[in-house]
Amino acid sequence: MNRRDLTRSAADILRKNNIRKTIAIPKQVFHISDDNGTQRNFVVKRADKEVLYTIDDVSLILDALICVIKESLKTGESVSIQGFGTFGLKYRKPRQTKQVNTDDTITIDGRFVPKFSFGNDLRLCAKIYEMSFDDRMKEPEPIFDDIDDDFDWGNDDEA
Repeated sequence: MNRRDLTRSAADILRKNNIRKTIAIPKQVFHISDDNGTQRNFVVKRADKEVLYTIDDVSLILDALICVIKESLKTGESVSIQGFGTFGLKYRKPRQTKQVNTDDTITIDGRFVPKFSFGNDLRLCAKIYEMSFDDRMKEPEPIFDDIDDDFDWGNDDEA
């Protein structure tokens, strides 16, 4: 699933669950005057209106989430989303290896690499997929297992 598909799927889920965002409409004053010069002010009070999230809204939310995760990792913090998992950094120790062409031993410096530890909800999703995969790979049970092999199927070879 690419980013565009993820955004569309998230927007569909928000629509199906009827999750809406609140938009506040500010107070407005209308000045109306007649031919005699009489002026009258009409005040329309502030109102709140709920509308559905658009795909662009979901895209902005997704961008903001990814940006927060990146900024946290830049400062060395881990980000934990309950049930989903934890994003963090892991230090890889310096190690030695051989160069393929010259058989020289080289040292690779230690460094930090991103790490993701999955949560229980993701673990259960993988288990459900694994179970459905096992069901699809099973051989079907024979339908006519109790048929006699010596039954006459009408192939009479009487000559």
